[in-house]
Amino acid sequence: KNSRKRRVVAITSEGERRFDCVVMLLNYAFFDNYSITRLTELNIDIIKDFLRDYGMCRLKGDNDRTRRSKNTVEDCINCVLDFCENLAESEKNISFKKKDLYKEIRTYSKARRRYVTKKVPTFEVNYVEAPERHIFRDMSEGVFQILMNNIYENHKDILILAALSAFAGLRPSEACNVRREDSPLGAGIRFDTIGTEIANIYIDLSREVNIRSDLKSVGGIKKPRSQKVYPAFIEAFYDCYRTYMDYCEGKPYEAEYGALTNNSNGKAMTYASYREKFQKAVKECIPKLLASGEEDLIIYGHILMEHNVSPHILRHWFSVKITLYGATAADLMYWRGDKSPESA
Repeated sequence: KNSRKRRVVAITSEGERRFDCVVMLLNYAFFDNYSITRLTELNIDIIKDFLRDYGMCRLKGDNDRTRRSKNTVEDCINCVLDFCENLAESEKNISFKKKDLYKEIRTYSKARRRYVTKKVPTFEVNYVEAPERHIFRDMSEGVFQILMNNIYENHKDILILAALSAFAGLRPSEACNVRREDSPLGAGIRFDTIGTEIANIYIDLSREVNIRSDLKSVGGIKKPRSQKVYPAFIEAFYDCYRTYMDYCEGKPYEAEYGALTNNSNGKAMTYASYREKFQKAVKECIPKLLASGEEDLIIYGHILMEHNVSPHILRHWFSVKITLYGATAADLMYWRGDKSPESA
């Protein structure tokens, strides 16, 4: 802890934002702007300066294009305040107290539809508003076919993850949580058959469990539930499932956990790893889109040359597709696992 050498810790992934903010604070205090040598030297002025520089995009590595939205800044403030509060309670030699960090106010939350207690820092934190970004999440049937065919043929390690979003509406992080049919932790996927026909396919998302021996989180489950594959997609999903399980034959995996998708080392694949692999598969589709001769595919190919898309695009395709099949807002809530009608 007294080392003067900077350590870069790669721990950022979905669900790990709290750690990322704390690591930035510590790098700021130990290396970038101050030269403290032990954690007990952290003081209220350093905390204030960090949050102000974070909000105004003045951290080491920030540039003229760096922008952080109000929500991003507020999330970081909450993470840092929580960390510092715990520090103040556990370290006798820390110079600040809980009352120096924040005050609590009652405010109405539209999302939760009730009054909640909110922590407000005792000092002002400004931010540079990020410009509105257009999220590229729509894609035509032609784009979807090209992308899924590429994943089916060349990226079978993420095939079932893509199928879980495209045909069952799962969030990508939820797909990473799915276990095998024979998992010792409970069947993560279950098939109901009538004769030789598959009537329903159920995905168990009722609880988050550890599915890696190193305890690393693979991603979160936003709404615990049992989710069915949409009836119109059962055949397509089952084809992907069989192809994927054939691909997995003989490959290492941690049998005591039974994760459905695994990396080359046999551990459950994380959302961060999935996202990276997915974006690689998307980029490989660009030449085919540009050479398609179809205007909408060519335009989309140009869009992909300038912008990244995430695996969430498959969940959006699923949402649009079942809406075209006649799904209502209530239906969307069920099939997507939404918590509110607004999301649907």
